[in-house]
Amino acid sequence: MLHYYDYGEDQLSYFDEGNIRDNDAQNERATILLIHGFGEDHCIWKNQIEFLSQYYRVIAPNLPGVHCKPLQIHHSHAPSIKNYVEVMHELMHSLHIEKYYVLGHSMGGYIGLAFADYYTNHVIGLGLVHSTTFEDSPVKKETRLKVAEFILEHGTQKFLETSTQNLFGNTFKKAHPEKVQDVMDSASDISPEAMVQFVMAMRNRKSHEHMLTQKRIPIWMIVGDEDIAVPIEDSLQQTQLLPPNHVIILKQVGHMGMLEATEEVNNALLTFIQNAENNKR
Repeated sequence: MLHYYDYGEDQLSYFDEGNIRDNDAQNERATILLIHGFGEDHCIWKNQIEFLSQYYRVIAPNLPGVHCKPLQIHHSHAPSIKNYVEVMHELMHSLHIEKYYVLGHSMGGYIGLAFADYYTNHVIGLGLVHSTTFEDSPVKKETRLKVAEFILEHGTQKFLETSTQNLFGNTFKKAHPEKVQDVMDSASDISPEAMVQFVMAMRNRKSHEHMLTQKRIPIWMIVGDEDIAVPIEDSLQQTQLLPPNHVIILKQVGHMGMLEATEEVNNALLTFIQNAENNKR
């Protein structure tokens, strides 16, 4: 069901699906917070919401700026991933949910990493779906600036038309051009101001590689071997720091496994969380 949360500048929408308690009403179900990536909205998780909500409570919000007003960040402060962490934390607090798993796609993974690193009493597991713990390289930082300039000059829709195709593996985008178009259409009304805030927050973030070796919470990674946005070489450096059963490498899949390999991704996420829940007992 779609709900709305007032984050101060406007209202963001979020899905809240799944029963809070098991059928016997004795045990409260675990909660999963799904955080979408850059140039997307929460509908990118549609398949995962439908599947995971059979087992858990699932919260899937839009980030501030997506179909709503962007955050008002004072000119003396640079946009930061932490800005979005705070809104997500406040949303969960408003729902009286104290402990939850976070699954983040791409930029959503960056938010999830900062979230788990800071709010240690709340995040009990973190899934990085086509994301990375590395900060941007100097070359990537320069590319971010060019992206921001392009968006300001040409607008969000034109940017998505030039970039979204590259996020999908070759086989999928040839077979399902309509699904690629759906992703572009779903985000085309995001304002250039909000898009540039996201770009600069990603550019400004620091490395969270240390999260891969901490023992406090489980970390999982889903990787696409045709991912251009997060190159497989970078991902493999990071997955070596995790237990093998915390990693899924999707073959012939790009950056959008939620759509490209829905069943594999759904089953992997369910297994990750089920194992974490069993280990708590």
